[in-house]
Amino acid sequence: MKKKVLATACLMSLAVSQAAFADDYVTGDSRYAAPDFQEQKQEREAGVIKDKSKKKKQKLEIGRAKKKQAESAEPMPITLWSDSATYDQGSGDFFAEGNVKIVQGDETILTTRAEGNMKTGDVWLKQGGTLQEPDTTMNGEWVHYNFNSKTGEIKQIDGKGAKDYFKAPHATIYPDKIVVDEGGQTTRCPAVEHDPCLLITAKTFEIYPKEKMVARDVKVYAKGKHIYSRDLWVNRLDGESENRIMPRIGYDGSDNGMYAKLQVDYNLGPKTDFYADLAYYSKAGYKPMYGINHDERNFNIKFQDGWDEEDDEWIRKERDIGLYYKNHRLIDNLPLTYSAYITHGLWRNEKSSIKSWHTEYAAYLNHDRIYLFNSKNTFLDLTVGKKWVTESYTDETKSTMMYYATLGQKLAPKWDTWVGYYREDITSSLYDYGQPDMGRELRNGLSFKLDDKNTFTIVNRYDLGQHRNYETNYRWTHRFCCWAIEFEYEQNHESNKNNTFRVRYNLLNW
Repeated sequence: MKKKVLATACLMSLAVSQAAFADDYVTGDSRYAAPDFQEQKQEREAGVIKDKSKKKKQKLEIGRAKKKQAESAEPMPITLWSDSATYDQGSGDFFAEGNVKIVQGDETILTTRAEGNMKTGDVWLKQGGTLQEPDTTMNGEWVHYNFNSKTGEIKQIDGKGAKDYFKAPHATIYPDKIVVDEGGQTTRCPAVEHDPCLLITAKTFEIYPKEKMVARDVKVYAKGKHIYSRDLWVNRLDGESENRIMPRIGYDGSDNGMYAKLQVDYNLGPKTDFYADLAYYSKAGYKPMYGINHDERNFNIKFQDGWDEEDDEWIRKERDIGLYYKNHRLIDNLPLTYSAYITHGLWRNEKSSIKSWHTEYAAYLNHDRIYLFNSKNTFLDLTVGKKWVTESYTDETKSTMMYYATLGQKLAPKWDTWVGYYREDITSSLYDYGQPDMGRELRNGLSFKLDDKNTFTIVNRYDLGQHRNYETNYRWTHRFCCWAIEFEYEQNHESNKNNTFRVRYNLLNW
């Protein structure tokens, strides 16, 4: 029996697992990062999409429905199926049992018994039920939700998202956030035969769907053993965070030596966070970076003060502030997006001690990935941009056009190859930091995935201006259950004395 019910909210927004955290793999120098060959495969395995064109159509239909809803100030309708149902048109009370299915947009509720009131918007799942959306499945032993006020309550939660497994005894749902207020835990470890490689517990979780999660009174466990605690942990849920809950350790060449890094943060408001990247190197010393990040829907503002490094050049950034305009569609139905940024701060080179007010701004135009030969195995990524840099020390402004093109090819299930062309001129004579190693570069890479644990990658960089090899990078990554160790050897073809060996030991999935 099918009934129409008035509703507005997204019950599934309370899933912690809506997070899209940092990369799944140990990350090193971006110059050697392979393009994402596995995007479609990973999304399907995570249950994010079944058919991308279908999802796009559904999103369009849902978007139109929500727009119509907003214009009419009416709640968005949902549909209810069940083996049997009763409805009182006078009071609005309804009762459904059997195979109950409630659908609103791409959100689904499954249960054996549901009751509520269509006029007030209340729905109770007193015998529990399952809440689903494209990337999340969540079970609750008791659920109450009001579709009109977008508030509710859920008890004894457990579920799985695209990456996360989570449990909590209780959560309160608000229009703009979900509060797990009686403790909870989350992990990304799939192991069932031993304690999770990494488990996070907290007294409270505040989840701002698709934005961030704020956890208080946090405890971190590795293989069931308490490692450390922290008062606060803020983690982005929009894929833009580099936050790490565990320290990162490794060896960064002969100049910097061994290192240990830990990021801590403090929530200053719903959209504002203070962070500290605490890094200590055995040879380079203590190199912290402190900052404040304010995030809006279309842009974010970042203020930072501390040390940053590239190619063994350490730059002290003082009072550095940046405005970053996020990627946006240029025109609807046009496969082009654009982004931009502007930064200004006092930079100091550690070796030369040269100080200069460094102002930098740039704009980028990106083409959506182009799939060639009607195949997902062959693709082309294109970006064009322009950058300006002004240095107070030299009282000059330099600019450059930027052209990036990457052609990728999946040769076989275990073999990937790619070739890239990069064009960018030097815009500052004071710092190597942030500057291209060469004006015109041809980069080609080959990746071989021996098995689920081991991946080998070779990346060669060729200087088109000098017509010679610039450097070659060799990398071996070994995955454990939730950890990975990476060995990297960087061969400099101009001088063998500048060859560099690195080791990184890091968490996956966080």
